[in-house]
Amino acid sequence: MKLLLLMLVVGAPAVSAADYHVAITNHANTNESLPGGSYTITVTGTASGTDTVSVDFITSGTAVPGVHYQAFPQRIKIPVTDGNGSFTFPVIPVQNRIVEDYADVVLSIQSATTNKSDSVEVDATPTTLRIYDDDLINAIISFTGSTNGTEGGPDATITASLSSDYIAGQPIWVSASFGTGTTAGFRDIDGPTLRIDSGQHNVVAVINVLDDQVKEDTELIYFDITGIVSGDFEMMYDGATYGPIYVFDNNDTIEPVRSANVFINYVGSPREADPQVDGYISLYTIPTGDDFVIQPITVKIQMEGTAIEGIDYLPVDSIVIPVSKYNNGTVTVPIHPINDKVIEGDEYIHVVLVSASTPTGDPITVYNNNPAATVPLYDDDFDRRSIAISAATDGREGGLAASLTLSYPDSLVAAEDVHVNYHVIATGTTATAGVDYTMPPLLIPAGQHSATLPINILDDNQVEPTEYLNLQIDGGNGDSAFYPVNSDSVVVISIADNDSSYIRLCIPNVFTPNGDGRNDLFVIRGLENYPGSRLSVFNLLRGGVLVYRSDNYDNSWDGRRAGPGLYSYILEVNERGRKKIYRGKLVIIR
Repeated sequence: MKLLLLMLVVGAPAVSAADYHVAITNHANTNESLPGGSYTITVTGTASGTDTVSVDFITSGTAVPGVHYQAFPQRIKIPVTDGNGSFTFPVIPVQNRIVEDYADVVLSIQSATTNKSDSVEVDATPTTLRIYDDDLINAIISFTGSTNGTEGGPDATITASLSSDYIAGQPIWVSASFGTGTTAGFRDIDGPTLRIDSGQHNVVAVINVLDDQVKEDTELIYFDITGIVSGDFEMMYDGATYGPIYVFDNNDTIEPVRSANVFINYVGSPREADPQVDGYISLYTIPTGDDFVIQPITVKIQMEGTAIEGIDYLPVDSIVIPVSKYNNGTVTVPIHPINDKVIEGDEYIHVVLVSASTPTGDPITVYNNNPAATVPLYDDDFDRRSIAISAATDGREGGLAASLTLSYPDSLVAAEDVHVNYHVIATGTTATAGVDYTMPPLLIPAGQHSATLPINILDDNQVEPTEYLNLQIDGGNGDSAFYPVNSDSVVVISIADNDSSYIRLCIPNVFTPNGDGRNDLFVIRGLENYPGSRLSVFNLLRGGVLVYRSDNYDNSWDGRRAGPGLYSYILEVNERGRKKIYRGKLVIIR
């Protein structure tokens, strides 16, 4: 028995495991204005019965006890039953006056013990509880004070402050710009740098006064707050202009040199439309001397490009930049397009600065180094360059020619010759080119709103019904663009005949030479009045083979050499010294 017991002990080594496990299992963030957040610490284990687990922890983070939250004990006791228990304790925020995003309380379990001396393991992973700040909605930054400055000293100052009794919880950068009325420039002052440091209510920023030794008047400074930068949050600020702050010049005797450079800032594209959209030219100046130019600057300009001044837009010969003391001078003048009703496509305008001057001859230099000085002049007429059938007249043999008039919409004209394409539609056309009519090419000349296509009618001396010409307009081609035709692109022209017979002939279209004594001969009534008439008959079913001809037809043909089928005839008669030709179809039935 002893040997067996020894073997059992040796063969089953003991497993070392703690009786309790302690961890932070939950937390709740809070806000300064809320009742508070909380931490939950949980005990789990395998021990039986009741016990008490004492947990020691440490705190860290950006939140400061007594400043951001009420301090709490660093040890808690958790009652445990059968190995399990938990405890939730509050973290109560302090309503302070510190402006910041938030403050973090970082809690870490350091150790844990039990009343029964059972083994305990802890999860020391730090857990962060965040206390959000509510002062951002009330704190406002504004300029609250200043001192004047003098060349040679002392410097000027300006004070930016938080409202009420708020202090900064982290650095707050205040962005500012010169306000309206400022007469001091970059040669007069330098700065300031506006940063309210953490723990501070305000900042007194120095405005360095530069001793330029150039004689000048007392100058003024006005400031506008333009933005606040501090971590991830934004703050409200007073947008009212602050000032003036005076900068005195008590020690200078040298008269200032005033000079400037003139640049093209940008040029806006005009659009030729109804209503028109103006373009614009914007110029700006940068002082280069001791002081700003205090007289208007007249800039001579030259407009180049494919757009023509006075035709495509109203002339612009010079631009006056008004007095711009203490600031970079800028001016914008319009470019007025002329709605010329010409289909020409987009053109471009290139602005060139030729020279610049002031009434007293201050040195002014112009620069032409801006690619934006070239802009298109948009032609809205180009998008309406369709061709329409505006008129059509029918024709008559021996009378006036037929015609077809094509035009652009409204009162538009094209800037180029446009060759119009058309074709004859076989369906519905009974007139024959070269026999009944001729048509020349159609051209709408540049600068012309419309053009008329004459359709020459040929007098063929053939008696025939009114014939028709079915035309399709396919559009036009210029050197630079295609000109489409609108939806009404088909027109039918009629050609009336002037070849009426002296004595009406009645030519049958059916002939039945079957020996029944009726209609056995091809008889043309009225033909006896036209001696010497010539009749030719062709078999259409055999490719138009001639089956009968008589040079002095006397109504005696009995259909010899012609079987049943479809034929055509040509009858030539002399009427008042003119030859008349009749054509038609003939069906022979036997």
